[in-house]
Amino acid sequence: TPNINMKVGAVYTFNIDSIQTNGTITPTRYKSTHTYLTQGTFYDSANAFQVRTVTQDSIGGPQAIDTFYVRYNAGKFYQYGIIQLIDPSATPTWNLIADFTVSQGTQWTIASNVPITIIPGGTVTIKSKVAADTAFQTFGWGNNNINCYRAEVTGDIYLATSYLGTVYVDYFIGDADPVTNPSGLVRLRLRPINITVYQAAGADQKLQHWTIP
Repeated sequence: TPNINMKVGAVYTFNIDSIQTNGTITPTRYKSTHTYLTQGTFYDSANAFQVRTVTQDSIGGPQAIDTFYVRYNAGKFYQYGIIQLIDPSATPTWNLIADFTVSQGTQWTIASNVPITIIPGGTVTIKSKVAADTAFQTFGWGNNNINCYRAEVTGDIYLATSYLGTVYVDYFIGDADPVTNPSGLVRLRLRPINITVYQAAGADQKLQHWTIP
């Protein structure tokens, strides 16, 4: 299993690009900064990390401030409360994003039949798998190479029993190989959405620069 060595005090800065429905990538003025604030017991789980996110417009100051929680234990990477992003009334739990104890490509179900507020009567079934051991290059600050694993989170969307399409979110999780490589969430990509009743651009939040204590 990979050595995912997240550290309190680490600060990761991300570029945010828009991905048009035709695949064209358009840079935006926005950046997001993730700061690993504390490590401790959160929501009944030990050794979890509290991460503060600040999304900022380069000419207009902070646009959004939020907090999320992740943990890595026994080869499994979790994030807290993923389902609530889709169904705010759902009871939040720790959701398994990447399981390195099973063979690569093995898929599991995170949640089934979750109501979608923007599609009345619609539901989504969310699954994940570790799809690839990969790498990408940062843009700016030296164009560094980042080693990571890509977990592919899918949402199969239904209206009653009719399948409308699938939404894809790629979690790129860095591991400390080499030791200077940033650990934890290093990239988050929402692919363009193209389902029967809805099309929209995607987004790519990609690590640009980091400091690790």
